[in-house]
Amino acid sequence: MPAALTQIYAEFIAGTRPTGVPEAALAVARLGFTDCAGVILAGRNEDVVQRLAGVVRAQGATPASRLVLGAERASMVQAALVGATASHALDYDDFAFSNHPSAVLVPVILAAADANGADGARMAAAYVIGYEVWADLFLREPGLYYERGWHPTAVLGPIGAAAAACVVLGLDTKATRNALALAASDAGGVFENFGTMAKPWHGGRTAAAGLNAAVLAAAGLEASATALEGGRGLLRALSPSGKVDLDTAPMLGTTWRSAALRLNIKKYPTVGSSQRVIDAVLALRNAHAIEPARIRDVAAHISNRHQATMPFVNPKDAHQAKFSLQFAVASALVHGAVGFSELTDAAVQSAVIQALMPKIRSVTTDDYEPGWRDAAPFDVVHVTLDDGNVVSSPQLRRPKGHADLPLSIEELRAKFMGCAAHGSAGTVDAGRLFEAMQRIDQLAGPRDIPVILSGDAM
Repeated sequence: MPAALTQIYAEFIAGTRPTGVPEAALAVARLGFTDCAGVILAGRNEDVVQRLAGVVRAQGATPASRLVLGAERASMVQAALVGATASHALDYDDFAFSNHPSAVLVPVILAAADANGADGARMAAAYVIGYEVWADLFLREPGLYYERGWHPTAVLGPIGAAAAACVVLGLDTKATRNALALAASDAGGVFENFGTMAKPWHGGRTAAAGLNAAVLAAAGLEASATALEGGRGLLRALSPSGKVDLDTAPMLGTTWRSAALRLNIKKYPTVGSSQRVIDAVLALRNAHAIEPARIRDVAAHISNRHQATMPFVNPKDAHQAKFSLQFAVASALVHGAVGFSELTDAAVQSAVIQALMPKIRSVTTDDYEPGWRDAAPFDVVHVTLDDGNVVSSPQLRRPKGHADLPLSIEELRAKFMGCAAHGSAGTVDAGRLFEAMQRIDQLAGPRDIPVILSGDAM
């Protein structure tokens, strides 16, 4: 008989107090809030965010919650919508268990706390609880959601977002169960929309769906008590091959997946599956001075699952380039960098990049590393030159920024400040925001989070 997942999750969410969250999990929350605040600043002037914010303004709403960490306000659901779109706009946000937890959870928590009040301890606990429920859901599925065209963050993220929102709003077990069930009916997001503005909007609508579900449940809307695990529930409906584990009871509050899995922080604003191969290419480039014109062939050895998230062999613009092995490798070889400057339409369409990408091919394996279920045992890149000589990268198991090879505090701050500069934020204010996010669980409330003004938009 299936475990009563919807009810068990609700009891965990409503019953966990901030004081019951272990320090190792709180450390993950601090990192998630910090990195996410940075990428929100980086993404807030992106075209997709500006267009979405324009729609929000046109609709009008009670100004309850801050938009993208600035002074302008909107309703809390709209603020979560725009904030999570901004955090996902550049695909620079962290990832864990093949999902993007912080990009969704942090905007939801900030918006709900702005509108309803919550101290930092509750905000940090909301993050951890949202992560725990979301991870437990995802790890029940042995298959690959992408095989059925589902974007995992978009179809399971509403449940994690609802869980976090329920903590901030202080909902009881019954209302929380209804919120999870309502969120299950608002799940959706297809892989076909990768490489377009819709992909970051997946993050936005995921956050808004979860928060809205909590608001509706607080108002008394009811839903199925078995919406997640039922015979026609979310997990069965999504499962690529019908092998989802519905029998194992969750170990929530006993085993803390956030403390075990932690977060992978990106060094490059591209899909998570490209991070390791970029590091491999940069190591190769540092060891061998290679003229792009001399390259005859590049073989990048990666996993089938990582290849599945990089479908654009010949990307036409920056949106597609974020999900292209060919661009990631070409940019690393040509520029020695894959950053904001390289991820522009002009850079993607440059003659040298366009000439090199057709020479780059993936060699895939269905062998996976036990500690990283979607990754090959290692990534390695072999470059064949015009004289027949072959130079190779190291066999790379972990990119810098992975949970097992974390960024130093100095490196994390450097990424944050680079994001702030990209988003036209002042250095002093950005520095204050970084410090506030580093101690999110100690803040008295949202007023302790600095308002970050922008030089132009927002």
